[in-house]
Amino acid sequence: MGPMEDTSPIGNTSSMEDTSPIGNTSSMEDTSSMEDTSSMEDTSSMEDTSSMEDTSSMEDMDNKLRDENGESDLARADDLYAQGEYEEAIAAWERAERRGAYGFSIFYKKAQSLRRLGRYEEAAASLEKALEVEPKNADAWRVHAFCCSQIERDEIALSSAERSLAIDPANARTWIVRGFALHRLGQYERAVESYARAIELCPMGSDGRRAWNNRGAALDNLHRHEEAIESYDEALMIDPFDIYPWNNKGVALGILSRHEEAVRCFQKAIEIEPLYATAWKNLGLAYRALDREQEAEEALSRARELGL
Repeated sequence: MGPMEDTSPIGNTSSMEDTSPIGNTSSMEDTSSMEDTSSMEDTSSMEDTSSMEDTSSMEDMDNKLRDENGESDLARADDLYAQGEYEEAIAAWERAERRGAYGFSIFYKKAQSLRRLGRYEEAAASLEKALEVEPKNADAWRVHAFCCSQIERDEIALSSAERSLAIDPANARTWIVRGFALHRLGQYERAVESYARAIELCPMGSDGRRAWNNRGAALDNLHRHEEAIESYDEALMIDPFDIYPWNNKGVALGILSRHEEAVRCFQKAIEIEPLYATAWKNLGLAYRALDREQEAEEALSRARELGL
C-alpha cells in the first residue's frame, strides 16, 4: 500500500502587543552651547511680533486635532476589532500610528488581527514592536512563536515559546506551541514531552484535545503507533467531532495493517466533514490495501475533485 497522507503536523494551535522604544534622545544636539543672545542688539525697536502668538496657537490647535483624531482612530479600531472587522481595524490603527499613537495595545491587537487574517509575517513584525515595549509579556511571546511557526521560522518560534514559558510556565497553550515548533524541527521526543506537559496542565477542553492529538502525531513520527492511537482516542473522548484525530488514528491503524479499522476512522472524519480531502485520499488508500479497487478509485477521485 502506498503511504497514507499523514496530517500529523498537527491541529492548528491558533489561539493568541510593547512597541519599539522611542529613540534615545541622548544623541540630540545639545542646545546649551548655542550663542548666548543676552548680548544681542536690543530688539525693542524691531517689528511687533505679537502675530507670532497666533501662529503658536494654530500649531497648538493642530496638535490638539491630531491627538483627538488619533484617539478617535484608536477607539474606532478597538470597536472594529471587537466586531471581527480586522482589515478595517488594522487600517484605523495604522492611521493612529501615523499621527503618533504608540503603545503595546496597538501593536498587540494589530498583530492579532493580522494573525487572524493569515498575515503571519506582518503579525510577527508587529509583535516584535510590542515586545520592545513590554518584553516580559508572555502572551505576546507565545503569539510571536505561533506566527513564526506558520512561516517556517521554527528556531525563532521555539526561542519565543521558551521566552514565554520563562515568564509563565503554567500556560498549557504555550507548551503546545513549543511542541509544534519542536515537531517542525524533527525533535519528536522533545515535542512529546512538551505536549505531555500541556496535558498535565490542561487535560481537557480544546487545549487538552489539541495536545493529545499533537502528542499522537509526534509518537507516530517516532514509530510508536500503538501509543499514538491511545493519544488520538484521548483527543476523541474530549471531542468526538474533531476530524484530525479521526484521520490521524486511521493513518496509524493503516501503518499497523489494521485496514478495516482505518476505513472506519476515515469514514467517520468524512461523515463529520464531507469536504475533508485528506480523509478521502486516505480512505482510498485503505480500500486499495483491502483490494476493494472500485471503492478505492471512487474515494481517490473524490479527493482529486477536492484538490488532492
